[in-house]
Amino acid sequence: ERESLVLVFAMAARKRGAKSPQTILQQQQQDTSSSLATPPLPSPSSEDPLIKPSKLPQILSVSAIFFSGFFYLLFYHYEIEPELKRSIVINFFLSVFGYFLTILLIPVATKYLLRRNLFGYDINKKGTPQGSIKVPESLGIVVGIVFLVLAILFQCCNFTSDSKYNAALASICFMTLLGFVDDVLDVPWRVKVLLPAIATLPLLMAYAGGTTIIIPKPLIHFVGLTKLDLGRIYYLYMGLLAVFCTNSINIHAGLNGLEAGQTAVIAFAVLIHNIMQIATSSDTEFQQSHAFSIYLVQPLLTTTLALLSFNWYPSSVFVGDTYTYFAGMALAVVGVLGHFSETLMIFFAPQILNFLASIPQLFGFIPCPRHRLPRLDPQTGLLTGTKDGTLVNIFLRCFGQCSEKSLCLRLLAFQALCCIICFILRYMLTGWYK
Repeated sequence: ERESLVLVFAMAARKRGAKSPQTILQQQQQDTSSSLATPPLPSPSSEDPLIKPSKLPQILSVSAIFFSGFFYLLFYHYEIEPELKRSIVINFFLSVFGYFLTILLIPVATKYLLRRNLFGYDINKKGTPQGSIKVPESLGIVVGIVFLVLAILFQCCNFTSDSKYNAALASICFMTLLGFVDDVLDVPWRVKVLLPAIATLPLLMAYAGGTTIIIPKPLIHFVGLTKLDLGRIYYLYMGLLAVFCTNSINIHAGLNGLEAGQTAVIAFAVLIHNIMQIATSSDTEFQQSHAFSIYLVQPLLTTTLALLSFNWYPSSVFVGDTYTYFAGMALAVVGVLGHFSETLMIFFAPQILNFLASIPQLFGFIPCPRHRLPRLDPQTGLLTGTKDGTLVNIFLRCFGQCSEKSLCLRLLAFQALCCIICFILRYMLTGWYK
């Protein structure tokens, strides 16, 4: 009777689909192992391959051409005081050290940035295999840190008690930090406009130079003055200049190598301008102002060229808002303290045109998308201009479709052309304009 009852219960259990204790235990073990097998968030390990500066030979060649012309002017074309030459050469070798230090640190920094999910996708390569690759961004933090270290080391070799030097470094450091905060927190653009104004405060507080401007000769008849003291308005002008320089580089972007490339072109033009001004003046204070500019621009140029070795097409890193804010503030500082802000604005002619074309979208008169970039045709690999008001799209609409690399080269050539025109205008208008 007992065996018959067990048989009846077993048949009933099968009909109800009941599971034996052994089956239940096996299923629980499978569930536990599957939950433990959930892949963790990807993070780089020591075995991950480091990125390499694929364009290093080309960048080194361009750098050699840049500095060959600069040192020709310094040692052969112009007569410069030996002590000033010595300081410039010391600053140059420190800058070269910063170049190779940046080359070494960028691959290391990419691993930490990827670990913190600071990466992006190249929108201009969407629909292609390269468009699905994670590209580390915010690499401008490396350039900013190396630049500040070089500037401090140079102060040890060429000590000066000038508070403007320290204030300049404080403003650049402040702007680099705020740029990195923007990369991490994705600050709204209305707030971004105010960030440079905050970072400029140390520079404005330490500025003890003149606030008098020279009236251009053609306007003296109408104004009735040869000089005009702007007073506090000049401080407002310096703050607005810093706001423009930082944001103008930030919005004239979107192509591999464009942000770093335009900074390198402007920095080289500033170097040539400074050495020409030093050679054509016997005023010691005037010479020191332009020498101060050289001391900051040389490390800016070398570290930027190192970053460009990784950022040139096809880019293996993104510079981020950290770099654009850092570079813009550095150029604004040398323009203000070097007393050549007018010339600097001519160097920024493409950025001014880009800003003017962007006004309707920036101020909300017409819709403004998050990324005002051209469209890529995956079949041809060419970019097509959109209706967005940027110099990038204007070039595409005027000159037709082209590859991203060709477009970037055209924009950088236009940047260089504007700088050359600036030198020609200064030479032709000398004695007539001022």
